[in-house]
Amino acid sequence: MSKNDEAPPADLLNPAKPSRATVGRLSLYLRRLELLHREGVAKVSSRLLGEALGVSDAQVRKDLAHLGALGHPGIGYAAPDLIAAIRGVLGIDRDWPTVLVGVGHLARALLRYRGFAERGFRFVALFDSDPEKIGQTLDGLLVHPLEAMPAVLAETHAELGVLTVPLEAAQGVAEALVAAGVRGVLNFTPQVLRLPPSVRVVAVDLTVQLEQLAFLVGEPTASVDE
Repeated sequence: MSKNDEAPPADLLNPAKPSRATVGRLSLYLRRLELLHREGVAKVSSRLLGEALGVSDAQVRKDLAHLGALGHPGIGYAAPDLIAAIRGVLGIDRDWPTVLVGVGHLARALLRYRGFAERGFRFVALFDSDPEKIGQTLDGLLVHPLEAMPAVLAETHAELGVLTVPLEAAQGVAEALVAAGVRGVLNFTPQVLRLPPSVRVVAVDLTVQLEQLAFLVGEPTASVDE
């Protein structure tokens, strides 16, 4: 480790807002840090994080500069402090009550994934328009009709919504979620949602991801950064 290994550039300390690309890397750093911490590693270097994730140590230092001056030249970063700082920047140092709309196969798989709870994303209610599903209980949660959304969200204080509904229903359901108080939507449908600027939307289109993978496999010389 060089003397200045963990010293971030002075002009990058505490910039106003990290980019989406930086946020994505911070999530990866966090997973690696938590694994190292469980293995008993107390100090980490930018080089160690970079090598594990295929990122240059300079990029790691630039990204971590968003957290403030946590690194110490010649010593590195204290893993617990870095974990806490990244969780704070990502907003997962708190509980996030979340509702899920559209109780199909994908929704059931998402409910079984325990990683959400580990990150503070707690499903508090389910919704569906199918009369045969309404009233059922999945993973301890009751499936409510869509018209119950305002009352249920007011009771659970849910802030996030996950959409796994048919494409044609996505916009209407998203608008209903927003009207009921949701501030962020994770959209698993191909529908491009048109919502107020104050509402954050993240789209997860698995078909698009597979198309990009097919392109990369078919063009082995293509750069993933282009």
